[in-house]
Amino acid sequence: MDDGRKIKKKDIAKENIKRNIGRFKCPVCGGPMHLKEYGLSCSLKHSFDISKNGYINLLTSSKRPVYPKELFEARHRVLSRGLFDPLIDTLFFVLEKYIDKRNDAFVLDAGCGEGSHLHALYRKTDEKSKITFIGADISKEAIHLAAASAGNILWTVADLTRLPFTDESIDILFNILSPANYPEFERILSEDGIVIKVIPNPQYLKELREALYNQNRYSGDRVAEYFSNHLKVIENRDIRYQFKVDEDLLPDFIRMTPLTWGTKVDEKLDPKDIRIKEITVDLSVLVGRKGKR
Repeated sequence: MDDGRKIKKKDIAKENIKRNIGRFKCPVCGGPMHLKEYGLSCSLKHSFDISKNGYINLLTSSKRPVYPKELFEARHRVLSRGLFDPLIDTLFFVLEKYIDKRNDAFVLDAGCGEGSHLHALYRKTDEKSKITFIGADISKEAIHLAAASAGNILWTVADLTRLPFTDESIDILFNILSPANYPEFERILSEDGIVIKVIPNPQYLKELREALYNQNRYSGDRVAEYFSNHLKVIENRDIRYQFKVDEDLLPDFIRMTPLTWGTKVDEKLDPKDIRIKEITVDLSVLVGRKGKR
């Protein structure tokens, strides 16, 4: 703004929604949505407000979060130290390769968690870009944390099994180390749109697996097969590197992984008992589009 006043997050969200109003549908009845002062509503009076923090809750009912708030906070701290920087570089390369040259694409991170990946991608784009970045996650606490970061990103609390977007409205869909819902992905993906999915490979976080379960391998074969059953795979990139773990960061590494939640391991786990100097990041980036398998 010319007068130097800080633009409110609610206004940023409102402008992003206004620019893309035709891409939204009511998550309750499926009808078209209309922009009201600070929120969305449909002709049947289903209404959703933009929070003062700049995100909009489009869940149709209250659902218990899959992961606790502490996991997302720990993940945010670890990722801010650069754990996935090489991955982000690869994802941005793929994004630029497939993005519409009109530069007005609608980019969704489905299952965005606390938003670290999407925010990192947003920071790499040209500040004159007209791309709309939107993050969706079922966890209100995760989206609240995501919205705390600065940036022109629209954050939504939404259910991946009932996404509040119209058919063929998404140009680029990221699904990064998160569960997928392919029928919904295929529904909302534009005719020439692509899905970019990141899955773990066998050596991913092997040091933590060894320390927690005395097991260092993981197989993502079924996840990759499921992806290829629904989408035509047009690219597959493998990424593998070591990340140095500073001693002060180890407790957050342990908290950020679902490996330690909902198990007996976390009840007796003491970070002081674990000696890890580096972590293996071993991932595949799958790129797919609708069409003949």
